[in-house]
Amino acid sequence: MGLRSKNDVLSLIAAAILSGDKESAVNATREALQRYSVEDILNKGVLAAWDTFISLYEKDPAGTLKNWDVTYFTTRRVLRVIESATPLGTPLFSAIVATVIGEGHTLMRDIIATYLRSKNVKVFCPKGGVRIDDIKSELSDPSLRFLVLSCIDTETEANLKSLVASVRQLRPDVKIIAGGPLASKIGADAVASSMSEVFAMMKALA
Repeated sequence: MGLRSKNDVLSLIAAAILSGDKESAVNATREALQRYSVEDILNKGVLAAWDTFISLYEKDPAGTLKNWDVTYFTTRRVLRVIESATPLGTPLFSAIVATVIGEGHTLMRDIIATYLRSKNVKVFCPKGGVRIDDIKSELSDPSLRFLVLSCIDTETEANLKSLVASVRQLRPDVKIIAGGPLASKIGADAVASSMSEVFAMMKALA
């Protein structure tokens, strides 16, 4: 049997993520990588699944949260498959993609990191929330050009502003791109509403 249509494969990725079916998610992702860009897989497969998850959560918070773990960890498996299939070539530059201490929403951070790696950006992506001391080693990298911050939790505004100010003191040449509800409030150099906008801004500012 030949390859399924592109939309069918992307729908399979979304459905497998929502059901927590890691094997189906991996197989569908590998198939999609033969025909689709990483951006399309992330937007129409991974993020489409989470859009549906949010809609379901709004109708049934308690019932939906029971599936959060399997949905999240299946998503992480899909991201690993994408990264293993799109090895980094000669890096254009380096970037830190991070969240701050107190931020509980880390999925978009990880998705952006995967996307940028597919675009030959060398990405440092700390798995926990960071303070300035946590990224001083990365800030010493002369190839570092950008800090990308995912800014969702309203309680992290002070931590975000502190991190931005500290980065500006240590590396005033590093451009800061922010996304999320708090993005316009922390003093970033640019605000992006999608991962493709992040990369477009990087190319314009590099």
